[in-house]
Amino acid sequence: MGMSGMSVTYGGVTKRYSKGLTSRRCLLIFGLVLAVAGAAGFFVPTQPGDLYTMGIGQSIFFLVLGLASMYVGEVWNSEYKRIFAGGIGVFFLAVAIAGFVFSHYTDSRLGIDLWIFNVEHPWENTAHLILGVIYGGTAIYPRRFRDYSFGTNVSD
Repeated sequence: MGMSGMSVTYGGVTKRYSKGLTSRRCLLIFGLVLAVAGAAGFFVPTQPGDLYTMGIGQSIFFLVLGLASMYVGEVWNSEYKRIFAGGIGVFFLAVAIAGFVFSHYTDSRLGIDLWIFNVEHPWENTAHLILGVIYGGTAIYPRRFRDYSFGTNVSD
């Protein structure tokens, strides 16, 4: 079974990089997902106890974060894309962990608001966890050798 991707030798070190979700692709794809979810939050009414509850604040936040992710993914260079994706990943991981903790110790039928995020249903917390792992994992795991070269003006 062959390995897909590329191998790069720099000095005496050989590194293998796989094809896949680069910082740019992650920010563009999941930025679009967040923007669509944010826009849908304005048109689909929800209430506490639904499978996924989106308030107006969460809809605005998802829409702004999705548009910002798409902008960063298309315009910024790869070093800053990874920093931005890492920040979003840490944020969503924190929301997911707090949501799991709060929903475990609180009556979820009343609706649990974590600032602007509703976190009463396990599916919401799982969605935040998945987003955090994808954004954070993309930021941590380098996909291209040129991610390490800072002054090349190569956008990845």
